[in-house]
Amino acid sequence: MNTNVQNQQQSARSVPTRGSRASQHGQSVIEFAMIMPLLLVLVLGVIEVGYALYEAHILAKLAREGSNLISRQTTLQQAQGSIVAGASQPVAFDAKGRLIFSVITTGTGGANLDKPIISQRLVVGTLSAPSKVGDPPSSSYGMAPEYNAVNPDNDTAIRVNGPLPNGLVLSLGQFVYLTEVYHQHDLITPFERLGVSLPANLYASAFF
Repeated sequence: MNTNVQNQQQSARSVPTRGSRASQHGQSVIEFAMIMPLLLVLVLGVIEVGYALYEAHILAKLAREGSNLISRQTTLQQAQGSIVAGASQPVAFDAKGRLIFSVITTGTGGANLDKPIISQRLVVGTLSAPSKVGDPPSSSYGMAPEYNAVNPDNDTAIRVNGPLPNGLVLSLGQFVYLTEVYHQHDLITPFERLGVSLPANLYASAFF
């Protein structure tokens, strides 16, 4: 008789009551609500950063190809046509993009003697983004297809205004063929609403 009573008491203790089940469910809901913001940031971050890396890969590829073209004596106009035609979505050289070709050498006379100058320059796209080596006015350069400096000896505006790539130091007669690419990164998720920001513009460059 005592054994039966003990078994019944143990069975009663092992069966969860309705109140205890409700308490466990409520605790699970609270825990999920606490980790939900972190999960949301993680998921949106993976999507957004992955998309930005995809764009950056396209920019780097275009920059390398641009410098390769102009270093092979392709005219800047021909290089422009090739790069613009080869750009794939979402990259475009319009109000959201900027493509900058620069041929850099040393001046051979006048005020620019032995000074690094941008002897040829072509800019495509209207995105407001600076070249790392300076931004001479378009009036300093002639027309297509070469876009040569009008006055390479005495126009001080075409001097390189900033460090050359990788700290290069040019000797007389040397050339650097530089391509820079900017593109505005448009968010595809509400990532910034979570208090985390990404760069507004992506940048890539290459030189030969």
